[in-house]
Amino acid sequence: MNIQENSRTIVSIAVMILFLSSCQQIEKSSARETIFDRIISIPKKLVLDVPFLPPLCDTLPDLKKGFVDIENGKMYYEEEGYGIPLVLINGGPGGTHHGFHPYFSQIKDFAHIVYYDQRGTGKSSKDDTGKTYTIKQAVEDLESLRKALKIDRWVVVGWSYGGLLAQIYALTYPEHCRSLILIAAQSGVSESITEPIRDRMFISQAEESAINNIKQKSSEGKITGIQSLYNQHLAGDWKRQSYYKPTQEELIRKARYAWGPAQGFIESIRPESDTINLEGKFDDFEIPTLIIEGKWDMLWWNPDRAEVMRKNHPHAQVEVLEKSGHYIFADEPGKFFDILQNFLKKSNK
Repeated sequence: MNIQENSRTIVSIAVMILFLSSCQQIEKSSARETIFDRIISIPKKLVLDVPFLPPLCDTLPDLKKGFVDIENGKMYYEEEGYGIPLVLINGGPGGTHHGFHPYFSQIKDFAHIVYYDQRGTGKSSKDDTGKTYTIKQAVEDLESLRKALKIDRWVVVGWSYGGLLAQIYALTYPEHCRSLILIAAQSGVSESITEPIRDRMFISQAEESAINNIKQKSSEGKITGIQSLYNQHLAGDWKRQSYYKPTQEELIRKARYAWGPAQGFIESIRPESDTINLEGKFDDFEIPTLIIEGKWDMLWWNPDRAEVMRKNHPHAQVEVLEKSGHYIFADEPGKFFDILQNFLKKSNK
């Protein structure tokens, strides 16, 4: 090698080192904040003018919207995609279908996705008497949706509290379930840990105090529900549900659209849901089942939840994502949807 070639080689190596170094700096600077960073950034005062963003339903292309008849009311629903019919049951109780947007749109090329708001939430009918806010009615409403959409058998997907509804629906109408998918689901099984202590690993005393103060102002009617939810997240409450800190846009839409119970809905549903016992109900369950858990799901207090679910669903495929909280499909969408797609292909041949 002559001097000129040697000089070119040295320059090339130097350029490569600089390039790799800059890539590492970019990667480091663009890394998302996680619960393990334990960053405390409580705003000095409440944000009362919550920024406005339209719901993603208004921006997603090819999204069909409508209402179907349910007993004594109407149910709002949305559809997109083609292929395996798949219904998404949101959490809460009291949440809306918005929590699934825009994440599940990425599977619309092989799945016919159905979103809906449960009776007493979102755009669906309200019941001033509160008498129809029951688990049984919620299951029957879901069956009414299936009939109205003329779907013979669908994949039933339940997230959080919606996982409890999904399990009960599958036990009630197994003939209409192609498979069952439970995402960070309410187990329906009595668990030994009853105190919310896990989130204290990441939420500081200062954050907890700020969050409680915001809740108090909300209960006294000094701030709106949207203002309360938005400011709680800003004060650090996002750490209960997410591994990665949501973006500003995500926090705005969570506060504005992901929560929408009617008056009396939660008071009717929650006590009932907490007393349901599904232990042993799936010992002989033959419908293909996928259970996906987030290792750092602080909303559920039991660190052994995956084993609780595995024990009660002995024939299920159980996956635990290492960098996920309660919003598994938002924290690790790549891994989540790979698992989901592979399971659907395998179980719906």
